[in-house]
Amino acid sequence: MILFVKIFRHAYAFMRRLLYSFLSEASYEGKPIKGAPLLTQGKGRIHFGSGVRLGWITGKSFWNSYIFCDARTSSSQISFGKETWIGNDFSAISEGPGIFIGERVLIGSHVDIYDTDFHPLSPENRLGGEPKKGAVTIQENVWIGNRVTILKGTTIGAHSVVAAGSIVSGTFPERVLIGGVPARVIRSLE
Repeated sequence: MILFVKIFRHAYAFMRRLLYSFLSEASYEGKPIKGAPLLTQGKGRIHFGSGVRLGWITGKSFWNSYIFCDARTSSSQISFGKETWIGNDFSAISEGPGIFIGERVLIGSHVDIYDTDFHPLSPENRLGGEPKKGAVTIQENVWIGNRVTILKGTTIGAHSVVAAGSIVSGTFPERVLIGGVPARVIRSLE
């Protein structure tokens, strides 16, 4: 029975990956290792370095989630450095200067990264104005916990950790623990 379950799980996972590949409207560079399905959208550039892993088949949200990358404009870009691991139910949406994720970054499940506000704050301009935008840079060897939201203009220094459930905006140095809503430096890491 266990063998049957394993075979079914892998066959179903393969079919889901194939379906999301068919539904994707954007091409990408690189060959990520797909545990979870990948859906790509937009007119911009999406790049995966060597050894990037997308989701895992035994993860809690594998059966009802996917990895979503949307480089919406022709100048938008999303880039993942080599050997980065991305958890299930991840999304990265770029309308502006881009999202740049360094090498060997660990990203938990249910993480969202945006380089734009999508709409201006003023009520008069919400439906037609130009939103604020800012590049997101996550340097190498950063660990991002589950259910984190990273907003436009954020830079996270190398070897840092972002605590689960944080909403991150701003610039953070290397080797620190970041956490909270809004996120702040909690302490330095040795």
